[in-house]
Amino acid sequence: MYFKPIIILLGLVFCIIAGCNNEVKRLGADESVVTGDQKTATEYVKAQGYKIFSYDGQVQKYTLHKDKLLYGMTETIPYRQTWGVQKVEPEQYFGMEIAVYSFTVTSHPLEKLYDTKTKISIMLSGGKVIGGTSFPNAAIDGALYSLDGKTLEEVTGKSFKKWSEEWKKKYGT
Repeated sequence: MYFKPIIILLGLVFCIIAGCNNEVKRLGADESVVTGDQKTATEYVKAQGYKIFSYDGQVQKYTLHKDKLLYGMTETIPYRQTWGVQKVEPEQYFGMEIAVYSFTVTSHPLEKLYDTKTKISIMLSGGKVIGGTSFPNAAIDGALYSLDGKTLEEVTGKSFKKWSEEWKKKYGT
């Protein structure tokens, strides 16, 4: 008589525990399952002093070629914005695979400006961090910031117009 309700209750408890366990892994809290580039990216984020709120996983993987940077094509805007705020030149990575891992973090400089958490993307090539970007975790328009929250103008020391002219000359058709 009491056997059926106990079985149902145990089944529900098991489902709840299994569901919670998957959520912990999704957020990256169970670091024993983090390996390779994912681990490198996670450790790098923490070393920068950011607190990981959530982990979105690998969001992109591509081989970098000049055609991903061509000036004028709408499809290249994300690549231009990304590579424009890096401390390294993109041609160093032509022909190489770039993996991008995304996190939502707190304790980032953009948090003060926008009063929201920050999305950051960490770029790796050959198992090493080569750069990244940041952007407020909100529904706003604008260009990407450097990993530490600097604008293209702050990173390059040039106006957008000047940078854009040089970019076109260097990577245009």
